[in-house]
Amino acid sequence: PVQLPFTDVREGDWFYDAVAYAYTNELFNGTSATTFSPNGTMTRAMLVQVLYRMQGSPEAGGSTFTDVADSAWYAKAVAWASENGIVNGVGGGLFDPDASLTREQMATILYRYAQKAGIDTSKHTELSAFPDASRVSAYARAPMQWIVAESVIGGSRENGQDWLNPQGNATRAEVATILMRFIENVAKRPQ
Repeated sequence: PVQLPFTDVREGDWFYDAVAYAYTNELFNGTSATTFSPNGTMTRAMLVQVLYRMQGSPEAGGSTFTDVADSAWYAKAVAWASENGIVNGVGGGLFDPDASLTREQMATILYRYAQKAGIDTSKHTELSAFPDASRVSAYARAPMQWIVAESVIGGSRENGQDWLNPQGNATRAEVATILMRFIENVAKRPQ
């Protein structure tokens, strides 16, 4: 197994392989030199930064969002994602970079990223098997149908049922797992 520098990620943890994958592929770093914070929340800026890195950190203009300073560590990533239609912000000229990323926002951002990358996003499944399917926002319905169909996001198992939990925050461990599945099963598939 990979030697990880994180004291809060141990072999046997359900997320160990995904964190090792994210770390060895330099998708995202820990929250310090020795911690990964697997149960910590992932922010909107963090996910956009990961996708930007996956694309090789291409040149980008300045951010058009009033809450993203040009000096912010994520400014180029947000500008790139905005220019490419991967993120639209939250309205009113705001991106809300430090807000916790919800599961449906993550699905939507990955869906738009896949479309931009020329990945086939036509596969869809009905969400009716999930008791909380009606809670998925309208903008996120097609992305959620696609990402569930691709087995990138499954439900959270509670009381013997799988829940989508669309407005729930995605933890760093969950995002590492979802990105590993997305890259290995979707992005690397011949198109």
